[in-house]
Amino acid sequence: MPSTAEILGRPCRAIREKCLPGPVTHAPYPSCVPPASESVGSAWTHKPVCIDSPVEPKIPWCAFTNSNFQGKRGVSVISPKYYNSTYEVSPLSALQSIISSLDPHRYEVPPAAYEVKAMKDKGFGLVATKKLRRGSVFMVDYATILADKEMTMSLRREDGRKLLVEAIGRLEDPQRVLELAVSSKPESKVPIEEDVFKTNAFYQDVGARGFMMVFPEISRMNHACNPNALTRFNETDLSNKVTAFRDILPGEEITISYTPFNLPSQSRRPRLLRGWGFNCTCSLCSLPPNDLAASDARRKRVDLLGPQVIQLVEEGKFEEAIELNNLLMAAMEEEEMLPHMGDYFEIMGRLHQAMGKYAEAKGWYDRAMEEFKGFGLEEEEGVETLKGNIAALVKVIEGGKGGNRKGGKGKGDL
Repeated sequence: MPSTAEILGRPCRAIREKCLPGPVTHAPYPSCVPPASESVGSAWTHKPVCIDSPVEPKIPWCAFTNSNFQGKRGVSVISPKYYNSTYEVSPLSALQSIISSLDPHRYEVPPAAYEVKAMKDKGFGLVATKKLRRGSVFMVDYATILADKEMTMSLRREDGRKLLVEAIGRLEDPQRVLELAVSSKPESKVPIEEDVFKTNAFYQDVGARGFMMVFPEISRMNHACNPNALTRFNETDLSNKVTAFRDILPGEEITISYTPFNLPSQSRRPRLLRGWGFNCTCSLCSLPPNDLAASDARRKRVDLLGPQVIQLVEEGKFEEAIELNNLLMAAMEEEEMLPHMGDYFEIMGRLHQAMGKYAEAKGWYDRAMEEFKGFGLEEEEGVETLKGNIAALVKVIEGGKGGNRKGGKGKGDL
């Protein structure tokens, strides 16, 4: 009997993850950080500004800046000057290699299909100026400020503020970042740099280390728990592509989710208040109580059904796994929790193939491929495997074994 890994394969991650893809971490590009040099300096246009850490006095924290990065957008990194030996390549060296390996004059910026507008009760936001087709990439932004995830734990607050001031002030156009501030006022004791970072930074990994990052264009997008756009980070050039979750019409506000897509309201509301300082009033959170409760129930059902599908596959109960996966997909589609169902359609194809139902398997594989093509993912490594599965099934079906084989599951079907 085929193993769980053989049946679920690459898309297994889709139902194994408790937290479905969130705003920045959705469907990340393959990791391929350039080879790193341990010498710090070649990537930076300014001499680093460093402050000793009270936690590790022998390892200063510094602000490193390259003001020419990606067409003089610039990038600043706040991190320890040295990392301990647990890393094969230090995170700072990895970032230095990424930044120094890129041509500052070659970068991707699609024609603007949106504009900044004042939004009632939300300050400003982005509004589409033309129809954005589902799956289309309409924005490419680049990380401008990156701060190591341990910054607030390793530095005194006033020292962290000093490094933020230097990191932003050394950019070619600091105002591009500073104008993102939402709460700083003359009488406020919070520096504008801290306000910007606190309200606009997203967590993202580069290699083996986590960083908080500010993307100035993406930061203009307001949150919605049922957004119409999503972001996809590429650590090889620190870019973040924004894709239409569904068709977005001219005049419609463009929104992303600041939290993982599968959270029920009881979990996402406190997280938004704690992390970004606002009470969410999006269309999903503003549903009548009974409708909101039904939405929460569907989201909780997704969390429960995913592990059950895996368990049934491990037990060889493919019919039951298909039935539960159908329920899972229905709940996810009703909640619009994923931009496309390609991974889940591929799982259905693998389950049917394991049972010898080749025609049904090919049908599901074809649907998966259409989903991937719609989002420009057809050249990814895992999707190449799917193409091979489809080609193999066509040969089986045309070779006289028939669209389906009686007798259910068996060995070697994959």
